[in-house]
Amino acid sequence: MPVATGLKLRGAGGRLTARLVPGGIDQLEGRDWVLVGRLGGILRRVAIEEYSIYRDKVVLKFRGIDAAPAAAEIVGQDILIPCNGLVDLPEGSYYIFELIGLTVRTRGGREIGTVRGVVQTGGTPLLAIEPGADLGPSVQDEILLPAARSICTAIDLAAGCITIEPPDGLLELYGL
Repeated sequence: MPVATGLKLRGAGGRLTARLVPGGIDQLEGRDWVLVGRLGGILRRVAIEEYSIYRDKVVLKFRGIDAAPAAAEIVGQDILIPCNGLVDLPEGSYYIFELIGLTVRTRGGREIGTVRGVVQTGGTPLLAIEPGADLGPSVQDEILLPAARSICTAIDLAAGCITIEPPDGLLELYGL
């Protein structure tokens, strides 16, 4: 289960920072180790030397990673923990961590971006999507898309993709 995404180098001492996955609880509390990599890919177990949380980010120091060149090997990867004891959800329902990192495409195959979070609104949650680099400079930094079944018409976890059919004008609000 992802805890934080997009590891970035923070200084010369091998410290890293990453954006926490929405959830509101400190999932690193009491943990001696985490997994680093991509969900569904090769994962590497690393020991936590120390960490701190500030707003929506975590700053970490991993044991044995004491300089920027060693830390650079895991930049861009995610921090995960094993998930045990999760209940099975009804068909068509998903845990938030399952949606993080999925590619969002229109029904016609146009890639919009990657889910980087879910915003709880009190009503229909919103997918926070990081736009794809090939969309051009006029596109906003974040696209918020309702996670309604009428818009998110197919979610394929195995393929890592959400197919959307947005209402007329929605994507145009973001310069698409």
